[in-house]
Amino acid sequence: MKNFEFYVFALVLVSLELIATDAQFTCFRKYRERKGKEFCKGPLKNRKKFNSPETCCAKKGKGFAMSMVKLGGKNKFQCMSCSVLKKTTLAPTFPPTPEVTTGLPEWGRWNPCTVTCGYGWRNRYRLCDDCDKNHFNYVQSQPCLVNFYCPMDGNWGNWMGWSKCSADCGGGTRTRVRRCNYPPPTHGGKNCPGPGVKEEPCNEEPCKVDGHWGTWSQFTLCSATCGSGTMVRTRTCDNPPAQFGGKQCNGPPYEEKRCKNKNCPLHGGWSMWGPWSECSVTCDTGVVTRTRTCDSPRPLFGGRECEGSATDTRDCTANKQCPVHGGWTSWTLQGRCNAPRCETGTSIRSRSCTNPRPRNGGRPCVGRSYSRETCVNDENCPKSGEWCNWNEWSQCTATCTGLNSMQVRQRSCQCPGPQAGGSECDGSKYEARECVNVQPCNPYGAFVGQRGRKDEDSYSTSVNTTEDAGKNDKVRNYSIDRGYEGRDIVRETGNQFD
Repeated sequence: MKNFEFYVFALVLVSLELIATDAQFTCFRKYRERKGKEFCKGPLKNRKKFNSPETCCAKKGKGFAMSMVKLGGKNKFQCMSCSVLKKTTLAPTFPPTPEVTTGLPEWGRWNPCTVTCGYGWRNRYRLCDDCDKNHFNYVQSQPCLVNFYCPMDGNWGNWMGWSKCSADCGGGTRTRVRRCNYPPPTHGGKNCPGPGVKEEPCNEEPCKVDGHWGTWSQFTLCSATCGSGTMVRTRTCDNPPAQFGGKQCNGPPYEEKRCKNKNCPLHGGWSMWGPWSECSVTCDTGVVTRTRTCDSPRPLFGGRECEGSATDTRDCTANKQCPVHGGWTSWTLQGRCNAPRCETGTSIRSRSCTNPRPRNGGRPCVGRSYSRETCVNDENCPKSGEWCNWNEWSQCTATCTGLNSMQVRQRSCQCPGPQAGGSECDGSKYEARECVNVQPCNPYGAFVGQRGRKDEDSYSTSVNTTEDAGKNDKVRNYSIDRGYEGRDIVRETGNQFD
């Protein structure tokens, strides 16, 4: 019964709406009921308007609406189901009952509709003062329609989640929104009061600043004045420096590269010692030797040679004593000449095989232990004198060279002198010559001791000389005569002891 009343009421509302307006209907091909909500989908024939719900529902329509009002989802519209028309049967109408004159008062004006929009009820009462207005004969009700759709103010839905902060650090903002869809304002209803977006600061802590390298410095000078070295350049992590937990600069703060100047002197170095040689002897004591070479490295580019010896020796001992061969001593002096005075004979000298003596099977000395030499017994035998070396030349007899400019030198027969009645030395002990290294004289000048004419080729002059005469110097005076054949004749004119 209740369902029947509901459908009757809905049909009445539709009828009232049709009466109030010359409506055009939109017909939908789908009607749905989900979670207590009714909606239609799929307008027919490109949303062509129909004059009545019956026209829509008589064909393929499943729902109808006077205007297309969207609901929350896609392709969802407010509507009424065609089943309302199909299930509703209007109450039978009867011819009006002729009014019975009962003397009831006239009806008053209809009261305003119980609603300001949509469907409601209105009443009217008979105009009487002492009647029971609650009696059905004195009250009349009927449905009313004021604006088919009521204005509905919008209401905010829940706030959505906060958006991501606009900055990870250093201060940013985040927002959240709410939608005026719970429900949305419809049919002239008011929008939701207040903002739909809320904003607040976020991530206000300072941002991490990663460090970045500054520019490289110039390379330093080469670390070596000769040979290979390195050059270094540096940089600092200050462009900008790392701050607030930021990362330090990636990579090394310095960079090296190899450099090379002229070759350095490479001093020589000894190699390892070689193995020891075998003992130098098979008996007694000898030496063993080992060597090394100056090639680790070799001296290059003016480097020094290795210091020290390239050879190392040490003593070694054999298992037996070596044979020692005999060796002669030096010859003794010649013995006395075995001959008569001043005659030829022989003398003897000797030696012994004791340097060293032969031992351990060594060979004896080879040869004789004495020898005979021919000699002359000159003891107390007359010996002829022998000349000593010439003395120095005397001074020149004049200041210039000429017929009487001479120099003289002498020698003595004392090296040795005659002994035991031996003869004097053979030859002259004086020698004269013309002066040397003296300017020549005028051949027509006068000379001391000159005689004869200018064309004479003989002259006479005197020279003083000295000779060693023991403890005293003996001064001798000589005269030198130039013979006609160009020979000098030296004569001693006297002597004295100085």
